[in-house]
Amino acid sequence: MVNDPHAVQSPVAVGEVIDKYRVERILGIGAMGVVAAARHTTLDQVVAIKLLVGHRFGTQEESVARFLGEARAAARIGSDHVCRVSDIGQLPSGVPYMVMEYLEGNDLEEELERRGQLGIVEAVDYVLQALDAMAAAHAIGIVHRDLKPANLFLAQRPDGTRRVKVLDFGISKAVGGSSGSPLTGVSRSLGTPAYMPPEQIRDPKRVDHRADLWSLGAILYELLTGQMAFVGENVKVVLDRVLQEEPCPVHQLRGDVPPALVGVVARALTRDREQRWPSAAAFARALAPYASPALFASLPSIQREVGSGAMPAYAGPYGPPPAPMHEVHRRQSAVQDWTALQARQRRSHAVILVMIAALLFAAAGAILIVRATRARRPAAVEDGGVIPASSSEWPNPFRNHKR
Repeated sequence: MVNDPHAVQSPVAVGEVIDKYRVERILGIGAMGVVAAARHTTLDQVVAIKLLVGHRFGTQEESVARFLGEARAAARIGSDHVCRVSDIGQLPSGVPYMVMEYLEGNDLEEELERRGQLGIVEAVDYVLQALDAMAAAHAIGIVHRDLKPANLFLAQRPDGTRRVKVLDFGISKAVGGSSGSPLTGVSRSLGTPAYMPPEQIRDPKRVDHRADLWSLGAILYELLTGQMAFVGENVKVVLDRVLQEEPCPVHQLRGDVPPALVGVVARALTRDREQRWPSAAAFARALAPYASPALFASLPSIQREVGSGAMPAYAGPYGPPPAPMHEVHRRQSAVQDWTALQARQRRSHAVILVMIAALLFAAAGAILIVRATRARRPAAVEDGGVIPASSSEWPNPFRNHKR
């Protein structure tokens, strides 16, 4: 965990025993809580303990409900690509905690910061593992709603390989049911703006599993290009771009991505969720030809839905080394040029709409003026002459007639 400048104080100290776990070190302190490494006093097993202390993003009741919901969701999902939760409890001070499997490694956000874009096979492998976790979650009606690189952890294994572990189900949602949680009435937009689908921005309570597929599409875009799909100088700009703009085309940022893979990512980022990949398994099946040869067949949640049989087109070591700075600058310039073009197009469309609206108002005004003028005319024209409007204006042919 990256330490937060607004970090809370740790409610536990090294050497303190929490239930049957002795705290060995503090792994990280953030704005909401603390993560500590601890050892089971009987089994000699190392675990991670996550303690909720801060309540920056809601009331204490909401924070606790979200925290316990995270623990329950993670415990229910049967996937080796989800960080396991084995226990929950409460300190004498009232601070809730959950006991999780201890992981060594780093998250994908750190990996991107260090390396930039990843090799095609490596990027696809990571997203496939996350899709397996989401397939298991979606099968029991759980939507994560906050998938992002920081929540995909690359856990180091004894053989030197890394396994993706999905973290933080804190704002996950149970689809098709009500938990009675205080979060039910929360209307603010939960999630991380750059990875949120349009429907989650508009109404975060009415999302389904396809929100997670959008998020994984945005993550894959970033892993392949080294740039976020939607960028901006503030949250509002990012949200506007998610709602209105297309991301910079992948081929402008990286020329070796196969067009078919570009299409797979584009479908995941379709604003109309009815046109997106219908399930994690379908998304995974489309990615399979670009993954490591044996990986797709080793994903149990995916295999339960689609079976094996997709032959990867790529193989080999993970790769390339970090891009040189001039290439990083080129990609950043391409994104800036693209977003500037999108902004100009939006302004042009706005000007055209204003001109059309002005013409329509002018035409409507002219029609109203003509009608008003006709209604006020004192006489009507008939047979080429003027017919007086009142009978007193008619000449009397008998006025000077002598009997």
